[in-house]
Amino acid sequence: MLPPAPPGVVPYIAGWSEERLLTRPLVRRRVGPGIAYADETPYDRDSFGVLWVRYALRPKQRRGSPQLRNVHPYRQRRAMLNMMCQVCSRMPPDPHGPHLFLLRDSVGPIREGERTTSPPVCVPCAGISIQLCRALRGGRFVAAWARRVPAWGVVGPLHHPVTLQPVPGCHMEQVKYGSEWAPWVRAARTVVELRGVTPADLNREFAALGRDRLEEEFARVAELAAVA
Repeated sequence: MLPPAPPGVVPYIAGWSEERLLTRPLVRRRVGPGIAYADETPYDRDSFGVLWVRYALRPKQRRGSPQLRNVHPYRQRRAMLNMMCQVCSRMPPDPHGPHLFLLRDSVGPIREGERTTSPPVCVPCAGISIQLCRALRGGRFVAAWARRVPAWGVVGPLHHPVTLQPVPGCHMEQVKYGSEWAPWVRAARTVVELRGVTPADLNREFAALGRDRLEEEFARVAELAAVA
C-alpha cells in the first residue's frame, strides 16, 4: 500500500550548514531576573518571555548542505507554535486537533502527558519518515493522535544567575515555563505536552488515503522539501 518514499527529502525543521549559531554576549535583564541580549529585539523571546538562541535564517538557495541530525531552533519553534508538519511545513487541517505525532520507539507507546520536542507530521509525511529516517526505519517508531498539545517549556543551555556563564553539564536542559530556571535558559527547542492521546494505526491511515493519493502527496512533498 505504501509507495516508495521520494529520495532527498529534507524536513522543514532540519538544520543546514550555512545556518549557524549567532553568538551574542549576554547581559543581565533590566526588569526582573534573567539573561538578555544587549541588542535584544521582540523576536528574541517567545510568548512566555523566555530568551531564545539566535540562529542564521537563510533562503533555501543559500543554506548550504542539509544537516539532518541538527534542528533549526526557529523552524522547530514555528512548527510547534502552529502545529505545522515538521517535514513539509503543511498547516493542520484543523488547528484545534487532533495532531499526529511520530516518535522513535524507546519506551513503548506514546503516553498521556508525554513531553516531546518533535513537531507533528501529516499522514503522507509519516509514510515518508518511516522509510527515510534512520531512527524510525525497521518499525522502530510509535505514533499517536493528540487532541491537545499545550506548551510545557523549552530545551536549552542554562546560565548561572551570578556569572551569566553557561552552567557546566547543562547544555540542553528541559526547563518548564514559569520555573525558577526559566529566566536563565536560552531556548533552542520548544517542548510540548501531549494530551488526549489515542494510538495511531499508520497502516490504517495509509489505506484510508489510498496508494494513488499517497503518490500524489509524495510528489508534492518531494517538490517542497527536496534539496535545491
